[in-house]
Amino acid sequence: MYTQPLNKVTLALEQWINAVVTSKYNPLYYHGALPQFFLWVLFLSGLLLFAYYVPTIDNAYSAEKLINAYTTVEYITHIPFGATIRGIHRYAGDAMVIAILLHMLRVWFTDRYRQYRIVQWLSGIVLLLLVLFIGQTGYYLVWDERSLALTRMTAKSFDVLPIIGEPLKWWFLNGQEITNYTLSNFLFIHIGLSFSLLFGLWIHYVRMQRPVLTPPPVIQFMLFALLSILLLWYPVTSGSMATLTQQPTAFEVDWFFLWPYWLMTQMNLQAYWLTIVTGVIVLCMLPYFVHTKEVEAAEVVTKKCTGCSLCSRDCPYAAIEMVPAPAGSRFKLLATVKSYRCSGCGVCVGACAFDAIDLPNLLDTDLTAKITASAKG
Repeated sequence: MYTQPLNKVTLALEQWINAVVTSKYNPLYYHGALPQFFLWVLFLSGLLLFAYYVPTIDNAYSAEKLINAYTTVEYITHIPFGATIRGIHRYAGDAMVIAILLHMLRVWFTDRYRQYRIVQWLSGIVLLLLVLFIGQTGYYLVWDERSLALTRMTAKSFDVLPIIGEPLKWWFLNGQEITNYTLSNFLFIHIGLSFSLLFGLWIHYVRMQRPVLTPPPVIQFMLFALLSILLLWYPVTSGSMATLTQQPTAFEVDWFFLWPYWLMTQMNLQAYWLTIVTGVIVLCMLPYFVHTKEVEAAEVVTKKCTGCSLCSRDCPYAAIEMVPAPAGSRFKLLATVKSYRCSGCGVCVGACAFDAIDLPNLLDTDLTAKITASAKG
């Protein structure tokens, strides 16, 4: 399997977008920053929603001022700007999933997911799974009929898992059955796992010297405007309040987050878990299935290295480390290459002013010609 043809298509699209909006505002250059932008939007809007949310399910009696999870969500929807904040929170979650998928496709098409990028690929899959689960718990918190159906379907799916099924079900419901403690647990999971994304992002960036963390303000304003237009066209609403004595028979599916529940209705639970686990394993192992030529790491010409550290500063993947020079050297530092991080990109060769670092089997003249040809397009 080769990704070179896909890479050529991506580069062609990239050049077309550059011709329209210039490279400064090309979203393909910020594909990794777009999910993080939506994450900040989710954090801020979620904090505002949390100020009014009450995680209880009590609805066993009629009262004029019944306060539970469902009524507080309805209250948020009808206070000034409440529906706007709720809509932004909902659609920013969907947009984040779209941005993550686009990021994965971009990384795949440009062949930036193997060898020295394996940490980013694996941590990215973990982040995607976390985002999907966090988004699902957001639907539980509304506590309408859909929330009850999702909760019961999830709890039932744990019953078929040997050994870990019962503990997982108890942890998920925070007990043996659905109670007020269940909603408190959902709220804790929703918020707690959301902040764990920050740790996951740190791992995701740990091998990158200069990651792009945020898109330009113009792109941010455009994305926010699109969210605002979307929520005006399709306001976010709830179904009927959940009642434990009734079983919902149908509910609307958000295909960005709730597709696993649709899948659950199409097969038995054993086949469902086998499909999910197999899918995750395939995604994790995908970089190892792709046939490709191994990257040849850059090599330092020790006699020429002055310890200036320019190559180390410019390396995008922290693959060059400055270490103390051996005894007798005129210089204090010496560049060394961590081959398992090196992508063979040649940035270090261009950064070195003393011809002290080379790529194997590639002469300086050949590399210069290659860079010149790429620059000319």
